[in-house]
Amino acid sequence: MENKLTFGRLFFFLLVPAFTTGMGNGSVFGAAVMCALGRGGYGNWGGWGMEAYDPATFSGFVNWMMIVFGIAFSVISMLAMKKHGEIEAQRDNTAW
Repeated sequence: MENKLTFGRLFFFLLVPAFTTGMGNGSVFGAAVMCALGRGGYGNWGGWGMEAYDPATFSGFVNWMMIVFGIAFSVISMLAMKKHGEIEAQRDNTAW
């Protein structure tokens, strides 16, 4: 039997639910780090446009943590599902 959990079949699962779950975890991590370490003044909160992705600002740090955690959770989910598909394919080859 073949592994039916390929990247092509998992793409939309990895793009939306897995990435947004990771982003949610990243926002909590970013906020917790800022609460523990403190943050800059309100004049340096991040702003709009590319200022929102400056990691030296509150908004930029949280945004980068959301992106990093989203990508990491998507990769972890993809690897777990790939391994699960391999195990299922191996199980289907047994002659019961």
